[in-house]
Amino acid sequence: MPGSNLFWNPIEKAEERNYNIELTGFEFNDGDLIYEYETERDFNGDGYSIWIYKIDDQTAEYFKNPKEEFFTKHPKTELRNHWEPEFWKKTPFDKQEKKFLEFAHSTLDDLEFELEDLLYENGNYYAYEYYMHRYGVGNIDFYILCPNRKLIVKINHNT
Repeated sequence: MPGSNLFWNPIEKAEERNYNIELTGFEFNDGDLIYEYETERDFNGDGYSIWIYKIDDQTAEYFKNPKEEFFTKHPKTELRNHWEPEFWKKTPFDKQEKKFLEFAHSTLDDLEFELEDLLYENGNYYAYEYYMHRYGVGNIDFYILCPNRKLIVKINHNT
């Protein structure tokens, strides 16, 4: 319908900012989408998605030295209030958390880097929220924030 974006875009941007506040404690919009991969979702929501966004200069600068609550209270999204949060940590990635990365992992076609590159690069952060099934990790939201590259990676994998 003509003009409908004038109504829905501001609502979507507000929802995005609110989600990012829950995710990081800082209000920002994701910015330009530079990579996206989404599988078709099953009837119960099972599937895989990864989005990589370019964050703006102000957001990147903030995350070069975030407030302490970033590391002690986030992510804690209302959408995942029954999942276990693993709060933001500085890279390099802790190899003891390998099972979570393996569950969230994807090969990034058409990009000049892989997730591991971001997780072992100094100055970045990672966090995740997960839900365990009897057999192991069953659902995960995995995040990587790269202030120097001005990127945020958001991954969702549900089984």
